[in-house]
Amino acid sequence: FSRAVAHTPKVHQKSATKQLLCPRNCLMGDPFHEKEEREGIRWNWNAYPSTKDQANSMVLPLALLFTPLKVKSANLPTLQYEPTMCKGCKAVLNPHCRVDWTSKLWICPFCLTRNQLPTQYAEVTQQNYPQELFPNSTTVEYVMKRPSAGPPVYFFCIDTSVPMEELESLKDSIVQSFSLLPEEALVGVVTFGSMVTVWELGFNELHKSYLFGGHKEYPIEQVAEYLQVQFNAGGMVRANPSESGLIGRFLVPLSECELNLTSIIEELTPDPWEKKYDERPMHCTGSALDVSLKMLQLSGLRSGGRLILFAGGAITKGPGLIVSRDLNENIRSHNDIKTDQAPFYAAACTFYEGLAERFVSSGFACDIFAGCLDQVGIAEMSCCCKRTGGFLMMVDTFKTPVFKSTYRRFFAQGEEDLNTVYNATLEVQTSRGTKVVGIIGACSSLQKASASVSEEVEVGQGRTCAWQMSTLTERTTFGVYFDTCGVAQEGQERYLQFITSYQTPEGKHLLRVTTIAHHISPGGEPQHHVGNNVFDQDAAAVLVARQAVDMLEKNSNNVNEVMRSIDRTVINLVRRFGTYQPDEPASLRLESDFTLFPIFMYHLRRSEFLQIFNSSPDETTFFRATLIRESCSNGIIMIQPTLHSYSFHGPPQAVLLDSNSVLADNILLLDTFFDVMVHHGMTIAAWCQQKYHEMPEHEGFKQLLQAPKIDAEKLMHDRFPYPKYTECNQNGSQARILLNRLNPSVSYTSQQYGQHAGQIVLTDDANLQTFM
Repeated sequence: FSRAVAHTPKVHQKSATKQLLCPRNCLMGDPFHEKEEREGIRWNWNAYPSTKDQANSMVLPLALLFTPLKVKSANLPTLQYEPTMCKGCKAVLNPHCRVDWTSKLWICPFCLTRNQLPTQYAEVTQQNYPQELFPNSTTVEYVMKRPSAGPPVYFFCIDTSVPMEELESLKDSIVQSFSLLPEEALVGVVTFGSMVTVWELGFNELHKSYLFGGHKEYPIEQVAEYLQVQFNAGGMVRANPSESGLIGRFLVPLSECELNLTSIIEELTPDPWEKKYDERPMHCTGSALDVSLKMLQLSGLRSGGRLILFAGGAITKGPGLIVSRDLNENIRSHNDIKTDQAPFYAAACTFYEGLAERFVSSGFACDIFAGCLDQVGIAEMSCCCKRTGGFLMMVDTFKTPVFKSTYRRFFAQGEEDLNTVYNATLEVQTSRGTKVVGIIGACSSLQKASASVSEEVEVGQGRTCAWQMSTLTERTTFGVYFDTCGVAQEGQERYLQFITSYQTPEGKHLLRVTTIAHHISPGGEPQHHVGNNVFDQDAAAVLVARQAVDMLEKNSNNVNEVMRSIDRTVINLVRRFGTYQPDEPASLRLESDFTLFPIFMYHLRRSEFLQIFNSSPDETTFFRATLIRESCSNGIIMIQPTLHSYSFHGPPQAVLLDSNSVLADNILLLDTFFDVMVHHGMTIAAWCQQKYHEMPEHEGFKQLLQAPKIDAEKLMHDRFPYPKYTECNQNGSQARILLNRLNPSVSYTSQQYGQHAGQIVLTDDANLQTFM
């Protein structure tokens, strides 16, 4: 060992850092990434035919990934007046409109309606025209003249039926987050265990609270009576929310109640209700959510905000329970749900679907932080997050750095600010011949029909051209799918417009308009779509993954059917755009534009999004919910993790996600988005046990050990949610995380068994070579 590391060279750190911090497609000069940074859009096909028959020959339907707030407001043209809209389709005036400067008319590119320019445009000419008509103003932002909506609401719903050390760690994180909230924000607190406790923050003389039994749902009239607040029977929206009696008592500006609020949180103790050794603790989570939401509805506020739930255990009491208190009864598994052996599952899903509807109508988002080694009910409750744009996080315990770092980043300001906005809506306009099939993402349908909506096909949330999100961040991404049904000649373009309205934390109302032109290819033949940056493999893979997740959720986790659908997609795409000799697999040739897509599909088939074996329903739901809201670069890392190798044989470099990359004398850095792992080969691990890195003569070995750790820290710094960090040795227990994601080039069934330098993976899965 000493001879091997006696004179080790310095590690080439700079080149590794540059590779790691740049996603696979985000390198300088990449046209797909440049367009995404400029417009927030990634097409799977950057040119697409217009007729139905030609589109069917393309195998993959036309779709895109859209991040509405990708471009910061400071970098956009901001217009201090109302937008000019088409009288026919309500599209907004944009650079693609044809303008008759003499008669002051403009023609809408979506419905071809002729519109008169408003009177404020009387002085415009071809040399002096408004900002929204500039060729580079594809995205502009309007400041709407509406009354301020007021400050946002942060309502904390805290589970106290947890061990004391868990509760202490949770309380510490919550108290620290108060310093990150706006001083004018309204805050409220509800705690729960065996009962629901509503705290009156406006009463400063002592800690005053109201108790609700956690065993049932309370009518909203009864909640108002118990809390001694007004109930508006004609509707929840009030012209003056302060008249409800909730504002100033249960919902109080942070600047007025911070001391009392901090004192209440710090003095919380675990739920005192006794439990037997063979019983689960009581968690009336469903009842607590129901009471909290009814309080927000009674307030009549329309300023938006968050209900933040901290769940510390399985729901065992009241509406929405998922399991009884008897520890002899197991919490439902995937197989139990599939075979109808989960007695509480259907009723719980119905209850939380009803809650989600009320969340959407009231304009508040539901965020869930689950901290428990066991399941807590995320599979049932997730609809409250998905339909409102809320955040979902699942950790083993509230004491982990994963929770603490993620929760801090959740409220962070400055460079780490997520730029959260409230009460957002997204509307899509399309030109003739292109129809919206649906959207897959964290939103809720507004059921708005228009000429842009397809009535034949539906993907995700379809049959509408508008969707609602209670909250929206700069990272929230949607997959939008289209159908073609028109006839066009070569050289024409199809037009799309995304109209995003939202409310800032300061109460301002903004309207962001993104208008894009998409090239129409002359036909569906391969020569029109191979090369010239037409096919974006990363975006296509993420869009297929979103569609697969949507199919699983609608078809009761019928994984085999989804697998067959993915296989058919790969086969048909390769058959269409590849070249080969019949009955000669070795003759297959794919252009560089298409070589990665089959590999992405191979790893998608083996990912946690489709493979539910050894995963709980809660875990699967968390992974899938994260996938459908993340950007293209993050989504592709979830599908095919990145792997980098560090050794004395050269500078750090990206290596194949393959078992042959695991060597005894290298260190691997794996990034799966959810996990970041540093894996030491057997020789490296043995050197560490001999403590060679602590000896001055082996400074190079010390640098080798530090290099992947430094890069891992840089990867995790900007990641949200914060990933789990693990260090392990080859053949150690945690090494299974790496082996599970590797292509098993050599397994115990291979002819090369025992005759190679890589890691043997004991699996019956087909390797990539067999798949291809």
